[in-house]
Amino acid sequence: MRLFTKIFFCFMLVFGAAFQASGYLLISHSFENDAAQEKRYALEQFRYCKYMVQSSVYRQPELLEDREEVGRMARSLPVNAAFYGPEREELYCSLDTIPGEAVFEEAAPGEVSYQFAKEREKESILMCGRITQGQEYFYLITETDISAMLADQRETVGYFKRLYLAVTGVGFLFILLLAGFLTGPINRVSAAARRMAQGSYKERIRTAGKDEIGQLAENFNRMAQTVEEKMEEMSAMVRQKEDFVANFAHEMKTPLTSVIGYADMLCGRELPARQVREAAEYIVREGMRLEALAFKLMDLSALSRQDFRLEWLEVPEIFDHMAKGMEPVCRDEGIRFHMEAQEGMVWAEFDLLVTLLVNLLDNAAKADSTEIRLEGKREGERYRITVRDNGKGIAPGEIGRVTEAFYMGDKSRSRKRHGSGLGLSLAERIAEIHGSRLVITSDGRSGTDVSIWLGLGGEGEMRDEA
Repeated sequence: MRLFTKIFFCFMLVFGAAFQASGYLLISHSFENDAAQEKRYALEQFRYCKYMVQSSVYRQPELLEDREEVGRMARSLPVNAAFYGPEREELYCSLDTIPGEAVFEEAAPGEVSYQFAKEREKESILMCGRITQGQEYFYLITETDISAMLADQRETVGYFKRLYLAVTGVGFLFILLLAGFLTGPINRVSAAARRMAQGSYKERIRTAGKDEIGQLAENFNRMAQTVEEKMEEMSAMVRQKEDFVANFAHEMKTPLTSVIGYADMLCGRELPARQVREAAEYIVREGMRLEALAFKLMDLSALSRQDFRLEWLEVPEIFDHMAKGMEPVCRDEGIRFHMEAQEGMVWAEFDLLVTLLVNLLDNAAKADSTEIRLEGKREGERYRITVRDNGKGIAPGEIGRVTEAFYMGDKSRSRKRHGSGLGLSLAERIAEIHGSRLVITSDGRSGTDVSIWLGLGGEGEMRDEA
């Protein structure tokens, strides 16, 4: 059963039951009040008649022995009346209804009993009491017509039934609209979820309130936003994997084709010693590039599977280690290398951090730089390490992709410098292991800055080495 149907029938059931119960209680209360008023009026009439009868019997004690006199006295009363002897024998009766035995049994001395009676279309209240004369007594019964009161009561019940049907009809329409109003937002959420399941991840629901349904719509929007972001991430990952496979195949195909060609040439023809040496050198060079590519792929795979133990390391010691390896290389390449570091300790793994810096410095050297700077600086509770060069830079539109595996902004220049597009991928993964990330800034013309922030511990001063 749909929620709309459940809400509609529940509201109708509660509304109908509440209206019926309130009408029943109201009519019952009105009937009880009217009945009590009629009983009081009938009791007053009975007392008046009793007083008249007692006065007459007091003046004429033998009055009850003459039935004609009893009838004359009864007819002089303002209401229909009846007289019964001690054995309940009828002396005179002008009642339209017949009294039951219970009305006599309940009429104890000094008490007045009553009974509701009906005869054909007439409904009455019978009042019964004893009238004592010396040692004798007899029963007086008076009849008060309540047909008008009961007719009014039936008319009230009929009016309530008509009112109930009218109100139920109006309530039916109102509850129908109310159920639609309550379930409308839920239906919109359901429809949006159905469209999202079909692939429309940009679905959103406009929220107009802060109630539970508004919160549901808001949570749905947050979920849709998260799903859309995750799907975009998955799409990007799929593209990256496809690019990885394509680039890897391309990187392997070019040197392998050359290696196979030169090897086939060496095997199939007699060549001068100079050409043999050139072919062998080319095979060795391309083989070394393939070996470096394989090692870097293995490094990427290992970084994804291993847990590394971080420790507190002195930054100047790490920079000294880097200077010993970079200064000869930079001197041979004609690159000026500068290094400056504030004293401080960082939370890192030595070999991984060295690998990260080597890849960043290697990329800077391959960017046709004439000057490279390695800087370390304390910033609040973090330590910032930056590699800065004055090379060709990175186009702003490519900064977001340079950490993808095999991505190379200038493929021809990168291959001439034996690049594979894996250096920044390794550096980015190492930064993630250290709870950080690479922040790359460049305008594409005047060099590149690559920074990483590490946890800081220790204090010191700036020193400059060249």
